[in-house]
Amino acid sequence: MPDVKDCSDGYVPPPRTGPNPFEGVDDNVIAKLPQESKVASISPHGSSFWTQTAQLETKLPDGTCQTYFLKVAEGENGRGMMRGEFESMSLLHSITPEFVPKPHAWGTYHGLPQFHFFLCDFHDMTDELPEIESFTSTVARLHKASSALSPDRYGFHVPTHMGFTAQDNRWCDTWEEFFRQGMVRMLERERNVHGPNDELEDLTGKLYDSVIPRLLRPLTVLKSITPVLVHGDLWYGNCCTDNATGQPIVFDACVFWAHNEYEVGTWRALRYRFGKSYIKAYQKHFPISVPEEDHDDRNALYSIRYDLHSSIAYSSSLRFRRE
Repeated sequence: MPDVKDCSDGYVPPPRTGPNPFEGVDDNVIAKLPQESKVASISPHGSSFWTQTAQLETKLPDGTCQTYFLKVAEGENGRGMMRGEFESMSLLHSITPEFVPKPHAWGTYHGLPQFHFFLCDFHDMTDELPEIESFTSTVARLHKASSALSPDRYGFHVPTHMGFTAQDNRWCDTWEEFFRQGMVRMLERERNVHGPNDELEDLTGKLYDSVIPRLLRPLTVLKSITPVLVHGDLWYGNCCTDNATGQPIVFDACVFWAHNEYEVGTWRALRYRFGKSYIKAYQKHFPISVPEEDHDDRNALYSIRYDLHSSIAYSSSLRFRRE
């Protein structure tokens, strides 16, 4: 996993206090394992800003070993995070099973009910960027395959969380309406974190009244897009290479039905390491939406939402508000 300072402009979460969720394996987690599984071990594994994570090793009655990845979050917001991730990963796995770890369950601890969990298969992964062609072609394949299941609306049936921030996934008939709705949520959260700012307020009004309609309304008028399922947070920290297969694998999804180009908005920023080469490679597999001449401006617009999330998440830094 990337170093914390690479991800957050130096932000380091405060040390965790309270009970250890991996002191043992909770009964409600055990209940989600295959019948007669025996726990061999559990140990902290990986790093996460907003959750605690562990590797859970089990043995089946025939002696086969099965390893799981267990993620735990606290409180009511943590419950929403775990539910949203399970729903996200389950749908992604049903469409592109080789692209995400298989999800198994989510729920609430029996012994420590302030903790909520998500359980999926464990994969040994490298922390290098996934190879450009295999990664971008698989992202495009996810988008294309999901279009056959499209609800013809934008949103998702449950809230999903980008980091710890719940997204406003209420259903909308147009992409313009849904994107504006999501930006309202993010800007409100950002204002709550860093306080009001006159310049930002002025820009926000222009964003709602001019920029979003100008760039997104033509997509509806020209009927040039169909809602596709997006992972929702494809930055380098959520994309790795599976050591067993050599293929790209993604995790920490916060899906919703969206314009496919929204997915690559995060790749615009240099800090996310993908850049224009990955965007162009993706476009070879999923052509730019009409009107093509608006593509770069749409990409810049979509990237703003990711910048807002970073400003919310890494509250000790004003870097993202300044950018």
